Amino acid sequence: MLNKPEYLLIALVIGLLFLIPACTEVEPTPTAINVVEPEEIIYEGKVLYLANCVTCHGVNLQGNPNWRSGTDKDGQPLPPPLNGTGHTWHHSPGLLSQIIKYGLKIYDENYEGKMVGNENLTDEEIYSLLEYIKSVWPEEIRTDYTEKNSRQ
Repeated sequence: MLNKPEYLLIALVIGLLFLIPACTEVEPTPTAINVVEPEEIIYEGKVLYLANCVTCHGVNLQGNPNWRSGTDKDGQPLPPPLNGTGHTWHHSPGLLSQIIKYGLKIYDENYEGKMVGNENLTDEEIYSLLEYIKSVWPEEIRTDYTEKNSRQ
């Protein structure tokens, strides 16, 4: 049989075993709520595209068929396709983000055309928008673009 001091010692040890984990800080584990799936990013990008870009670049991101040489009634260049058949994929993600946000004034401060940018979009929204645009490119272009830009 245990005497009183031994009971107290055992009770103290057991109490410490419960107390120590309660006093240590544990990092929260990520949950599915914290994870943004690529499909969700692309869907958000599509919604943003439809709200901000579709009027000029078209529902299928096709742009204007005469975009290389044509101008509109105001003498402005026609919008290029964003679906992989134009030159969008020749530009870095950083440059594309700047064009989306600030328009073509990044090339010419006196630019007065129609691609004026969307300064109301956040960086995260622009990222989603670009992910949507890239999602419609042919697989070979997407792969080449990803490889090229991952080295920069």
